[in-house]
Amino acid sequence: MPETVILNFAQSYLTQVSEIFFEASTKKEFKDQHEKDAFFWKYVGFYLINFPEYAWLAVDEGKVLGYVLGMPRSQDPDLYAIQPHLKAFEEHFTVYPAHLHVNCHVDARGRGVGKKLVLRLMSHFKEQHLPGLHIMTGPTSANKAFYQKLAFDFEVERNSILFMGVRF
Repeated sequence: MPETVILNFAQSYLTQVSEIFFEASTKKEFKDQHEKDAFFWKYVGFYLINFPEYAWLAVDEGKVLGYVLGMPRSQDPDLYAIQPHLKAFEEHFTVYPAHLHVNCHVDARGRGVGKKLVLRLMSHFKEQHLPGLHIMTGPTSANKAFYQKLAFDFEVERNSILFMGVRF
């Protein structure tokens, strides 16, 4: 049985990453291609262009099983321009400065792929001596338990957004 490998993002996998992103997204309807492209930019493209060293893929025989994207400092004017909701949690960025986005192919969910990806990125952030990492999700989202298992034990809810943090 082939082994899943974790590797830095490669442009040749962009189509598969896009498919995973839109399948996993709760937003399914877009008024036009421009809106769809802007949505992809907001949660994937921005990270691939500006922070490629924090982009990792889980690949098995050429098939992308999942990806994780991150950045070391959420307090960033360029990021705020496309994700203004981040400012609501700004006071927590000293302790939890880094953040991530992770998604897995529907066939890879529940197989430990997301965990491997998040742990790989966490290790990278720890090596840089960052104090912590955060994610944002919905207060009732199923992925809340996933992050709790990964020791994200700090939680604050505002405006129907759940901020979860883990210290290193």
